[in-house]
Amino acid sequence: MADSKQAPIDAAAAAKAAFASVQDKPFPDDIFTAPELHWAVIGCGVIANQMAQSLALAGRKLAGVANRTLSKAQAFAEQYGIEKVYDTVEDLYADPGIDAVYITTPHNTHITYLRAALAAGKHVLCEKAITLNSAELDEARAIAAEHNVVLMDATTVLHMPLYQELRRRMDAGEFGRMNLAQLNFGSYKEYGDLTNRFYNRNLAGGAMLDIGVYALSVMRLFMASQPAEVVS
Repeated sequence: MADSKQAPIDAAAAAKAAFASVQDKPFPDDIFTAPELHWAVIGCGVIANQMAQSLALAGRKLAGVANRTLSKAQAFAEQYGIEKVYDTVEDLYADPGIDAVYITTPHNTHITYLRAALAAGKHVLCEKAITLNSAELDEARAIAAEHNVVLMDATTVLHMPLYQELRRRMDAGEFGRMNLAQLNFGSYKEYGDLTNRFYNRNLAGGAMLDIGVYALSVMRLFMASQPAEVVS
């Protein structure tokens, strides 16, 4: 049994440990089936670092980075050998050498970046929660359709083998008729600083948008249609 008093591992430390465990192992030759895209990230936090590290394992790297604080973008670029550091996100959008943008910033900022990146003709991968509400998502999808670009929500659980196998078995009827699905999902966040984005309502904080999307996304896999109402 694990020691209940042991301090939880933060996301950045866990990611570094995971990458360290596989960095010397050969990368699958068939992992990429599409032409290489030139990616830029907006934001330099944990998720952006994971993106850069994952590409490095595949022998690739990001083509550009933009961040609210330029010095952080410069340090990030130096760490991962990224060629382009943009003074502003507008400079990133205007660069014809960038095919796709990964928005890794807190979710309360997403719609602002989505509007401009999609309108500039960039494919976009956006961290969860992709938007704060369905109206913002409808707007982003409309812009993507207008400019014929791909908009994708980076909800990792939907791409994990475990959940894909559960979906396969469900579709094959192995579970019979599904009447109830109960999911629990949690993560540890130090409580106390109510200005922290995880708790600050002005920054769209709270468990539902931060990690609740994982439970809701998995639950949706087992539903035959989209729910019309969610009660909390």
